[in-house]
Amino acid sequence: MTSAVDLLHHGDAETGPGLLDLAVNVRPGPPPQWLTAAVLSACARLDSYPDPRAATAAVAARHGRADGEVLVTAGAAEAFTLVAHGLPRGHAAVVHPQFTEPEAALRAAGWPITRIPLEPGQPLNADLVPDACTLVVVGNPTNPTGTLHPREVLTALRRPGRVLLVDEAFMDAVPGEPESLAGAADLTGVLVVRSLTKTWGLAGLRIGYLLGDPGAVAACARVQPRWSVSAPALSAAVACCAPDAVAQAADHARELTAAREKLRAQLTDRGFELVTDSVGPFLLTRHPARPGLHAELRGRGVAVRRADTFPGLGPGWIRISVRDDDTTALLLDALDDTRHVRPAGTVTLVGGGPGQNGRITVDGLIALQRADVVVTDHLAPRGLLDHLPPHVTVIDAAKHPRGPATPQETINRLLVEHAGAGRRVVRLKGGDPFVFGRGYEEIEACAAAGIAVDVCPGVSSAIAGPAVAGIPVTHRGSTQGFTVVSGHLPPDHPGSTVDWSALARGGTTLVVLMGVATLGAITAKLRASGLPGDTPAAVVADAGHHDQRQLRGTLDSIAADAEAAAIQPPAITVIGAVAALRPEPR
Repeated sequence: MTSAVDLLHHGDAETGPGLLDLAVNVRPGPPPQWLTAAVLSACARLDSYPDPRAATAAVAARHGRADGEVLVTAGAAEAFTLVAHGLPRGHAAVVHPQFTEPEAALRAAGWPITRIPLEPGQPLNADLVPDACTLVVVGNPTNPTGTLHPREVLTALRRPGRVLLVDEAFMDAVPGEPESLAGAADLTGVLVVRSLTKTWGLAGLRIGYLLGDPGAVAACARVQPRWSVSAPALSAAVACCAPDAVAQAADHARELTAAREKLRAQLTDRGFELVTDSVGPFLLTRHPARPGLHAELRGRGVAVRRADTFPGLGPGWIRISVRDDDTTALLLDALDDTRHVRPAGTVTLVGGGPGQNGRITVDGLIALQRADVVVTDHLAPRGLLDHLPPHVTVIDAAKHPRGPATPQETINRLLVEHAGAGRRVVRLKGGDPFVFGRGYEEIEACAAAGIAVDVCPGVSSAIAGPAVAGIPVTHRGSTQGFTVVSGHLPPDHPGSTVDWSALARGGTTLVVLMGVATLGAITAKLRASGLPGDTPAAVVADAGHHDQRQLRGTLDSIAADAEAAAIQPPAITVIGAVAALRPEPR
């Protein structure tokens, strides 16, 4: 199973020079002087290997735990990786939306994943988690929704043979930490992940810890590289767990709460939707009339975290970090400046036809010439892009066969963001947008974000590809119809919905797109289903381009002929009597 979103996208990818950073949930500015001094004092001992015992003891004392219940780590990210590799591999349930690094680490380690999707603000119910799951991952409070799950709800997730992993990276931003499991009397079957990077501004130092079930902690310790946590980071852990530091963190949590509720009221007054009763140093929000707000704010110099890379959240959601009054005032100014200043943007799906530039429709060419942004595919007529006005932004969203591929979710986001910012966006595709072009998925994404969409149909390569090779898909006396299918999946694949046996009996021309790699399996299935081996067949590669190639043969030979000729995608296979037609020159 693969993820439909970019699990490795985090707030640091949103920031950049000249941008006001409201995307990263790390306390800005330098750490307090006492913490800097502790870190610098460790630099005098850099000639010695780091010893984690003092830090382990300090964390244990901070939470009232035994040393064997604590493992100091290089940030929460290392903790998730240690869990993924240290615990016996089973089946994991991940409650979403939440911080994506745990799922990414588990997937990289080969864990099967079941996602438990919750609506923003929806309470967690233990009955939603399958009993067979041996690991349950949940954030508390959850990033990015800010939902704080009650302790009794979390402990109800425990089962014999199961580990409950609770990400409490933002718990120290909640005054009193009322639902924390870190100090619970019984942590059998529980691991808690804590981070010191958020409250103390130590993202560049990498320091956090695991605590909980001694057996699970020991399993994670066995796969931790030696000396993975540096001496300066260990000194920071000791300093941050001291009673005075814990008291300062509690004061900071109360200040954050007041600032968050003030920002909540200011956003509500401006028509924003927010998650009810959320806590933490951020707010998840969206504005129903401004789906492209992420791009708008970036254009105004403000970086916020787009939230559609969190499973379960679609386009339009953004996460805003809570800051001081002066910084919040800059955000509000940017929000007010962007209101109603841009016209409504649009998206036009344009089918560019196959091959070179002349097969696009007139409507498609007009839309292209009027565009502000063009999001283009690999097989689109790219020569047309050279003649666009200089102000037009061209974005390559190529999907190369068995090569680099832009995720569909990323393409959807690009369309929504640019159109939401008031731009005329053209989604340029090869062939026709609705013939294996995923065009309707893009329409759905835009519709969900309130973006108007127009469609300029294109000449489908299923018809035009054979035509430019002199092969009609229908011909009087030979065939009375044609069928177009995708050969992306071989006939025996469980995900295939094509009835190849029925096609063998259909008596019509068969046109196979995306079937280069599976052609041998397809022809074998058709022969086994009764289609004669001497049925004419042809392959047309790079149809409509200057280097177009075509092969003629039979059902028996065409797969071997294509392999011998080293045919590469894109290529179209035609099977039926019409594949033998060769016009005589006059």
